[in-house]
Formats: sequence, C-alpha cells, structure tokens
Amino acid sequence: MVGNLVSYLRLGALCFLSLPVNAAIPGFEEVVVLADKLFKDTAIVSPTSVITAEELQSINMTTVEDALAHEPSLIVRKRFIGDANGVIGLRGSNMFQTTRSMVFADGMPLHFHLQTRYRGAPRWSLVAPAEIERVEVIYGPYSSEYSGNAIGGVVNLTTHHPTSERVNLEVGYFSQQSDVLNTRDTYSGYRTFASYENGYDALGVFASYTRLENDSQPQNQLFAKSRSATPTATAVSGAVHGFNEFGDAGIYFADSGSEQAITELFKVKLFYDLESVQLRGSIAYEDRSRDESQANNFLYDSSGSLLFDRRVEVQGKVYDTYQYGGSRLQNRTQQRDSLLLGLGASFHLSSGWIADGFYSRFNILEDVEVRSGNNPAAASYASDNARYRARITEYDDTGWQIFDLKLASDSLTDNDRHRLSLGVHYDQYELNYIVDDYNAIAGIRNSDELDGDAVTGRPDSGGEAGTSAVFAQYGYQLGDNWDLSVGLRYEYWQAENGFLGGVTADRRSKKGLSPKLSLSWAVRDTLEIRYSVAKALRFPVIEELFVNVESGGGAAMIADPTLEPEDGIFHNVSIISNHDGSSKRLNIFHEVIEDVIFNQRASNGVSTFLPVGEVTSSGVEWVWEQQRLFNTGLNLRYNLSYTDAEITHNVFNPSYVGNEFPRTARWRSNLLLSAKWSERLSGGLSIRYASESFGTLNNSDHLDNVFGAQDDFLFVGIKANWQASEEILLSAGIDNLFAEQAYVYHPWPGRTFHLKVTYQLGR
Repeated sequence: MVGNLVSYLRLGALCFLSLPVNAAIPGFEEVVVLADKLFKDTAIVSPTSVITAEELQSINMTTVEDALAHEPSLIVRKRFIGDANGVIGLRGSNMFQTTRSMVFADGMPLHFHLQTRYRGAPRWSLVAPAEIERVEVIYGPYSSEYSGNAIGGVVNLTTHHPTSERVNLEVGYFSQQSDVLNTRDTYSGYRTFASYENGYDALGVFASYTRLENDSQPQNQLFAKSRSATPTATAVSGAVHGFNEFGDAGIYFADSGSEQAITELFKVKLFYDLESVQLRGSIAYEDRSRDESQANNFLYDSSGSLLFDRRVEVQGKVYDTYQYGGSRLQNRTQQRDSLLLGLGASFHLSSGWIADGFYSRFNILEDVEVRSGNNPAAASYASDNARYRARITEYDDTGWQIFDLKLASDSLTDNDRHRLSLGVHYDQYELNYIVDDYNAIAGIRNSDELDGDAVTGRPDSGGEAGTSAVFAQYGYQLGDNWDLSVGLRYEYWQAENGFLGGVTADRRSKKGLSPKLSLSWAVRDTLEIRYSVAKALRFPVIEELFVNVESGGGAAMIADPTLEPEDGIFHNVSIISNHDGSSKRLNIFHEVIEDVIFNQRASNGVSTFLPVGEVTSSGVEWVWEQQRLFNTGLNLRYNLSYTDAEITHNVFNPSYVGNEFPRTARWRSNLLLSAKWSERLSGGLSIRYASESFGTLNNSDHLDNVFGAQDDFLFVGIKANWQASEEILLSAGIDNLFAEQAYVYHPWPGRTFHLKVTYQLGR
C-alpha cells in the first residue's frame, strides 16, 4: 500500500509542478495570518531569538537543523547530512532530553514526544529548507501557552505562504573527506527540491517535492579492552592501539562504515482567506530509509585475510569483538514512512477578539529495522544470529493527535491597557514497540534473506499517554514604563494501557498548576529590563514509562511506569537595548528542577529511566545583532553563553551530587557575518564554538578526541552567493573549513564542500 502511495504522490507532484506558469489567476495578495496575533505575550515575557530567510542565505543550509546552528544556548546534534537523530538541547536541558523542547512548523508539532534520547529527535525532515521564512526560538516555560515540554524552549518555524505564482527548483551537492583510524574515504550526497505555488482568488496553493541522499562518515568506532583471562584466540594484525573516553587502553578493531540515508518528502499546503475567516491545511508524506552494511574491519589473520572472529589476539593480549551479546559489526537497515496532517481555522470575532483552532495528526505508517547478529562475511554468521537472536523491530499503531483552541484580545473591555489570551489543549500519544526474532537458518549470508517467518521472542511493549489543559495569559500596562503579565496553566495527564508482553501497568493520572509572572520596566525608549518567573511540569513520555528493550546478552533498556513529572522553577532577567539597527540582549537565568528523568546506563549494558533527583542550572547569555557594522556592508549576529548545570541532589547515588550534568557545555559562542558586496554577489562567514562536557552522570569520561567523548569544537564555515541572472542563483561554501576532528560521542563531520544551483521563476 505504501509503495502505491509513493507512486501516486510522485505522479501527482510531477503533474502539479508541470502546470504552465500562466495558468493561475493573478492578484492573490499577501495574507496577514490571524493566528500570529494570538498569545503575543509569549514572545514578550520570554527571551527570544529570531533569524530570517535572508540572514540564512549566509550559511550552507542543507536541512532545517542548520537554521538553528548559530542561535544562543542551543545545540542540534546533526552528525551528518540526512541524520535521522538530530536531537536538540537548549540552555540547561541537554540534547538527550528531547522531551524538554518543542518544535512547530506553522503550528504543526514536529517534536517527537513519544520517545526521548536519540530516538526522540524532532522530525526536521518534514520541512524543506527552501520553505523557511523565519525561525523563532523561545527560551524557557515563561508563557502559559506552552506545556512543561518547553522547559528548554520552543522553536517556531514559519514557512513561506504563497502570494503569487512561483516555481522553485534547487539542486545541491555536498562532499566530505574523512581520514580517521584505518579508514580514509570521501562521502558525498545530493539534495533536490522542486515546488510550485500560486494564488487562485482567495485560495493559495503550495506543493513541493524534496529528495536527499547522502553517505555519512563512519558513525561508530569499535573499541575493545583486553580480557583478564586468556582463552584461545586467533592472532591478528591491523588493530589500532588507543584509549576510550574513560581512559582505558585497548584496540580499535573496526568502524561501522558509511550509513546511507535517503529521504523523500511530498508536501501540499493550502490557504484560504476571506478576511475575517482564514482556513489552512497541509499534508506531508515522508519516505525515509537508512542502510548501514559497509563496516570496515581492520583485522587480518596471518594469511592476510579479513578476520571476523569473536576473540582475537594482538601482541599477546586477547580482545573480544562482541559486546552485550551481539556483534558490533552487524548489518542494519531501516525503512520509515510517516504522514503528518494539519487543519486550522482563524476567525475575527466581535469586539476585537481573535480565535484560532488547529488540529494535527501524525502517524508512523511503517517503521521497520532489521539487524543481523554478525557481519555476513563471518564464518559464524548463522550461529551468531541464533546467539544474538537477529531481529526485526517495528512500530505499530504509533503516532499522536493534537488539538488547540486559542482566543485573544489586545483591548479587553475596550481598554488598550488590558490584554488577555485563553486556550484549551488536548493531546493523545500512542506507541507500540514490536520486537520479533528470526528463525536461525544455517547458511543465511545477508539481511535480505532475513525476511522469513518471524517468531515472537523478546516481549513487545508500549502504551498510551495524553494531556488535557486550559491556560490563560493576562497582560496589564501599569503605566507608561511598567508592564505586568501573569499566566496560569492547568494540566491533567494520564497514562494507560501500558504493557510489557503479557504484563500490564496500572492506569495513572496526575494534575498540576503552573503559574507564570513577568514584570518589565522601560528605562527609556531604547532600554528595557524584564524579570520573568515560572513553574513548569514535564510529564513522562511513553518510552520512559513503558518501553522495554532487551538486546541479548544482558543488555536492556528498562522503563519505569511509576515516574513522577519533572517539576521546576525558572527565573530569567533580561536587559534589552535596541538602537539604530542594533540589538543587545543580556539574559541571566536560574533553574531548579526536581525529579529529573534521565537515562542511566550500567556497566553491564542495562540502561534505566530513573529520577536523577535535583539539577540546578544557572547561566548568562549575551546576544548582539548589528546591521551595517561600523557603517560597512557587514551584518553581524553574535552570541556568547555560559551555563553551569549541576546535580544538586541524588538519592540513588549521592556521589553524583556536585557533578556536571551530562552533555551540557559550559561555554557556547556563535558568530554569523553576512555581507552583500554588490547586487549580484553576497556571502557569509560563520563560527561555532562549544566547550567540552561529560557524557555520564559520574563524570568519568574525561578523555578528549576519542570516540564516545563530548569534545570542545571550533567550526568555521564560509559561503558565497552569485545571482547569475534574475532566475538563477549559484552558491558555494565550505563547512568545518579547517577540518577539525571532534566528537559528540559520534564524530562530527569533517571539512564539507557545498555547491547549489537555484532556479526561481516568479517572486
């Protein structure tokens, strides 16, 4: 069925994009989106950062994550172009706390609050870079508009709305060279984008097709420590002696090889404007696949043949290339198809009120991953499959539906000093994680032959969770220089139908209030000081509550259905100065969060979702944006942030108290310089810096520049744009200009070259 859907969508996209340029009715005017006028206090009471499509022309943007790369106190772990696991961290919430951030595209949620850690990355690829008009980052839960999932912050992507007839075609190519351990190779990819948009009287239509294909640098470097016992082993050569992130000596015996990622996105957006009523709808279908079956084995036996063996001997020491019951040279393939639907309506009501209702639904149509028990080149491949229980994992009946209704008035009771926003929210999430084992069949040589009858092995797990909420934000201008905003959010959360095999979990529910307060003083027309304080509750997601995964050999991920919500108090002081094209902002923040949920891994491979206890984060952000720097043609965006995130209470392991919270860099800094040298030539320079951090709660991973480390980095990028004609734009650039090698557990990309041609007919 999915294959037929893809075929029809391809045919429809091609037919739609082939419409003649003069087929539309002219005169479609730009629409003022009513929904953007709701909860205006959110951006007032919260620290925000905004970057426009014009400013993004100065960086090499291959996927949507790149639009955020230079924003304050923010990190997106984009390991390679086309990475499905681009997790995001903001302020004191690290990149593996994905349930503490929210990402929206025109009101549609892209955040993946079914899971956390690397599996909980937002679905960035449901938006094409060419769609983006504006990106807004809102820090912290200081507005009642958003739930406690905004503890870190909110990313709002505003995409292009059709105002006239336009055809857009893009072709991009990118390539990087990687030379690490015993692997030296070049990894390349491309991206194509095609869109057609037009206005038919009051109807605006946008349709697009995006395809991205890329080969990543090897993401995993396989390390082994020597065994204390010395069983019989085969002598090998080719191993690379080194250390892991904990400082243990051992050998690197292989890497995982390139991961091939292919993504196709089909999208249609409709807008209908009748002045007092606006309707909008969108559908996005994504077909995504990944293949990791090109492992690079470094080990040779005495005859010079590659050796895939469980135990090997290197200079008299014995090493085991297995871990947690499975080979780390295994093959892995995944096919993922998703569908996102959105429907919205905005209304001008009487007495100046505005209302907006929005419904979105996300479904995983297919998500199947196949892993083998060893590399197909191993002589013991079939028996290792049986030992490891080579498996298929898939998601069934998994997705969410979300409904929001909001009302607002800027002049309550016809008084411009009073403003009020009200809202109702409902969401329902469901996840079913299915794990099947394959019959071990002697002679199976590759994963394509692993599609015989699956037999139930490890237990399936999953469940449902949902939240209902009502919220309000009231603003009052106390005088010419003072402004007060107060908010309140009431939430009722429930989790039900949790299961692990035949064992079910009891239904649970929680409710809570989250008050907000913000007060500002306009010192003068160009200077404002604002203090905001908020309470927020972040309820557990289904993976944390119910999903249990056993990988064999004792490795497992264990959920906890009794988890309490994270409960935090957040403070922020902002000093904002705006003057003559210059914006300077100083933010000072302090956060104390109790019952922090974080995945913890033991030495035997078992990882659990347990409350860390209490984490306290304090920090400072300095942001400077300047047009026409020093009266030149340069435009500047610069930010510097310091964050101290510390474990201040832990009942399970008091030795963690005083440790740095994992994956939270103390220092981050970003510089973005853009210039337009002539009517045809423009470009930019970008610099990203982050200090090192720890990856574990016990802060024992102290070694830098090795696989598994959380390194500091300084990445420099350059880009040039040449408007060759009215319709054709040529772009070229380099990311990681100085080929710095650094790790975010996995290796960051090396020096990457970019070329892009854009053809645009119509404006």
